[in-house]
Amino acid sequence: MPMVVIDPAQPEITGLRPLGGGSMAIFALMLVVILPSVLRFFVDVSSMMPGLLLACALIIVAGILGYYRISSGRYWVFTLVSVSVIVLLVIAQGMIASLMVDVDLVRAAGSLLGLAVMVLSAYPMRLILQQTSSEMIDRIMLGASCAFVLIAVFSIAGLQPLDTEYGKPIFPFTEPSHFALSFTPFLIYQSVRSSLPARIAWLAIALLLAVLLQSLSMVVAIGVAAACSLSIPLLSVMLIVLSVAIGYVDTSYFTDRLDFSINTTNVSTLVYIQGLELMDAAIRLTSGWGIGFQQLGIVPLNVPTSDLIYRLIRDDANLRDGGFTAAKLIAEMGFIGVVLIAAYIYLLARVGFALRTLAGGRSGTAHELFSLAAIAAPSIELFVRGTGYFSGTLLLMGAALLMAMEGGYLARRRPIAGDSRT
Repeated sequence: MPMVVIDPAQPEITGLRPLGGGSMAIFALMLVVILPSVLRFFVDVSSMMPGLLLACALIIVAGILGYYRISSGRYWVFTLVSVSVIVLLVIAQGMIASLMVDVDLVRAAGSLLGLAVMVLSAYPMRLILQQTSSEMIDRIMLGASCAFVLIAVFSIAGLQPLDTEYGKPIFPFTEPSHFALSFTPFLIYQSVRSSLPARIAWLAIALLLAVLLQSLSMVVAIGVAAACSLSIPLLSVMLIVLSVAIGYVDTSYFTDRLDFSINTTNVSTLVYIQGLELMDAAIRLTSGWGIGFQQLGIVPLNVPTSDLIYRLIRDDANLRDGGFTAAKLIAEMGFIGVVLIAAYIYLLARVGFALRTLAGGRSGTAHELFSLAAIAAPSIELFVRGTGYFSGTLLLMGAALLMAMEGGYLARRRPIAGDSRT
């Protein structure tokens, strides 16, 4: 039996022309998850920002045209206040940073405007999801999860729609890590929502895809999904089984990425080390204030690993995203970034407990499970491999936070000690 009780009697919002609630949710999720990568795949833009902002614009226009019901209320006010606080905080921090380093004001202002649009778009995204029945959300999540598996299978089989300069494309994603980041909320959802055999099957399929795609980010995502959905005894048994199985599988690709010695030449590892060095250098240079919003890769920090990476691949693109988002946030926003990361870690712990209670058999709705999964998913971006601030998963997290606050989904609950199902 499924873990999460889906209420088919929940009425859908009527009067939506002509897409309807379920179709609009599918459309919006596709825009947010896929469009940023598609635009980068075809146009070769330098970041996810143009595609995500285009997705935000299309979602807002769809509401204006009546494809979903636009409403106001305290959470709309909360969203507006949040945008105002973020803008003022970034401006104030940037003014202080400009006293210590040369800040690119044009880049900062343009990115800040984009960030404001992204945060504002979380509200209509929340409206679309809440105007879709719980049963429909569940079906959409299952369909999307299966689509991700097919996308990976096509990539493994070498079936890509066009030649590209990207080394390991997984159309519409330019690299395995981007695929993993987008797949994570859906994987967590299925791992918690499914029956125990299906749950293990989802995790096993994802692990097989991670090995064949050679994606460490995917492996970490599987670990997060397992931690949110498996009982401690079962999780311990699976870790033992995997430890034994590793002896019979070539895992050098993954172990090379865990080699943080001074002699490593693995680019993925060096990018992560570079992120740590950039964070440390920025904090030291500005006495903890940070170098300013979107200034990583613009303000010269001259860390040694950057020179090594450039000599190896003749590219310095990862200077701007910091390798992982926590490093970028702390390097650019200083103490403010540290506070935000600490707040997210606390939130992640709350979400993890709530997901484990759902996995243990407590009834809930698809809206609740989606919200919790979408909040937990960006942990991979923050601490493993990030693409910057403008990602679909971060936008979904914003919408999920609004849903979670309204539904009270983060109330303290006791985590499971064992699996209640047979």
